[in-house]
Amino acid sequence: MTDVIEVSYTGDLLAHRRCSRAWAYEKRAGFQPYEVVQAMEGRLVHHAMEWLTRQYQETLGRQRHVTEVELRQQLDRYFKVLWARGIRTLFTSKQETLDRVTSNLFPGGQIDPVVKAVIEGAVHTEYELRAVKKVLPADAADFAGKSRILLTGILDLVVQQQSPLTYNKAWVWDSTDRLEGHVEDRSCAAAAGDVEIWDYKATRASSPFLGDYVRQLLTYAALYRDRTGHLPARCVLFFINEPPHLNRRLLAVDVTPAIVDAALTWTYDQVRLLRATASAFEEDPLALEGGELARRSEPVGRRLSAETKAQCTACSFRFDCREYTRNLEGGTSHADVALGNVFKN
Repeated sequence: MTDVIEVSYTGDLLAHRRCSRAWAYEKRAGFQPYEVVQAMEGRLVHHAMEWLTRQYQETLGRQRHVTEVELRQQLDRYFKVLWARGIRTLFTSKQETLDRVTSNLFPGGQIDPVVKAVIEGAVHTEYELRAVKKVLPADAADFAGKSRILLTGILDLVVQQQSPLTYNKAWVWDSTDRLEGHVEDRSCAAAAGDVEIWDYKATRASSPFLGDYVRQLLTYAALYRDRTGHLPARCVLFFINEPPHLNRRLLAVDVTPAIVDAALTWTYDQVRLLRATASAFEEDPLALEGGELARRSEPVGRRLSAETKAQCTACSFRFDCREYTRNLEGGTSHADVALGNVFKN
């Protein structure tokens, strides 16, 4: 038996914070939801940015960017790959999904200026668009007998070049101890040569999990520092589904040694909670309650944000979930959880 805990930041830590019950059934028992809308769009977005970058920097020799038609053809092929792997999106059609991703990257048929800047500034290193793996030492007593943590995540590295970007939204900390903060209208201009860590999100900037995304990027900054000895100039969240004209697509996050250390400590705490859920699930799978981790102290029926509630409709474990059924008019008799509803269930 290995003494290593392999943890994916997105697939484990963030999924666990959304719903520890769903995470346990998927990761510990092997059940999978039949519709994974966010995973589908998120993977399409990351694949698009990776493919656009490689086409521009390698295949096309920095002479031109791909066209909207070329991108659409590539996304169509990758959609089929994801579908074959079991990633489903039945809430919207394939056409609607590809239309949305393509139009967000190429609004009006032209490459988005931010997308263009990222593609031209992306750095081809071992970090860019690849899985970052880091073994963190752990106290076996705190992690259910495991003594090492293998943390994996997608790290996108961007270097500002000829036309550095200006960010009009910034993350401001309310409490560095609790790692809680909010977004403010605050201008921040990048300088030529600035190294930044970016993450592309298929969700909106109003997501209730915005703080989790910020802490995720700061943890990646800690891994980058460990590998290079330097911190990035800043971290940037790019919400691709936000309309360009609303000026909410980019969020800059300042990076300091102290805040990065705090984010790494927070990540350790999340792994501890993850292991505690796994142990509880092994003892009694039916004992786990649904709902968001941050709302665990709320009474049953008040542990879901609107964003998570929408995703619950695709969960294969919603039928006997007290939290979800309390949010439905009619409870367990609602059509979404009625087993006799052959049109859906």
